[in-house]
Amino acid sequence: MIHAIRIVRQSVILGFAEMGRVYTWRTWTFGWLMRLLCQVAYYVLLGSYLGDPALTRYVLVGNSVALACLESTIVVISLSGERAMGTLPLLAVAPAGHLPVYLGRGVQWMTTGLISSMVAWTALPPLLGVPLPWPRAAYAIPVIVLVLLSSYGYGCALAGVALRLRGVEWLVLNFAYGIVMTFGGTNVPMSFWPAPLRAVLEFLPLVHGLQAVRGILDGAPTGHVLGQVGLEALVGAGWYAVAWLSMDRLVSVGRRTGTLDYAG
Repeated sequence: MIHAIRIVRQSVILGFAEMGRVYTWRTWTFGWLMRLLCQVAYYVLLGSYLGDPALTRYVLVGNSVALACLESTIVVISLSGERAMGTLPLLAVAPAGHLPVYLGRGVQWMTTGLISSMVAWTALPPLLGVPLPWPRAAYAIPVIVLVLLSSYGYGCALAGVALRLRGVEWLVLNFAYGIVMTFGGTNVPMSFWPAPLRAVLEFLPLVHGLQAVRGILDGAPTGHVLGQVGLEALVGAGWYAVAWLSMDRLVSVGRRTGTLDYAG
């Protein structure tokens, strides 16, 4: 276990070093972060045109929490890059195994996702004239962290698709995030969708966590909030299990057929 933790730590360090070659603190803050905040503000302003303060807050809360999901799923790009660079075979034959590196490869995106979501959570409500009820808004922050974690498992699972079908990583990433944002209760209440579709949506990350966040802000009963938190954790655990099985299957088949390298 200690050896696996050390490997995960090195994988995290690698991820942040890789990110540092793409962004400086200035380009991340005034480029990427500002882009995300403008995205949230765009949807909030659209909602405000309808003249319903409750709907405006609904959209603000949904899109602020959804930022955690958006950035966590960028792990798809980090993991698919291992095959593109030809390093996946080295992970497969390493004595410590490939899973610690696989699950730790995109932790930097969870970190930036938390920062982005927290900036939107604290800065945008007063700027846009949609105040949140404090301190209840602070009680929702641990649930946002849970959404971050469950969405990361979702991204790791879908990275298995990108690793098998080279060149589709951006399509997989945008589809993964887009389907959650469209159907997960970010801008449109879950009750809007037909019952069969809602049954499928129960297995997406963000869905239950966002309902728990809304429940906290609205003063819902503790039992309701804890129930949604438990379901979000269960959904996240399920996606981590899928990610684990998917990667293990990919490596085991690749070892037998010799198709782990970037040209295989």
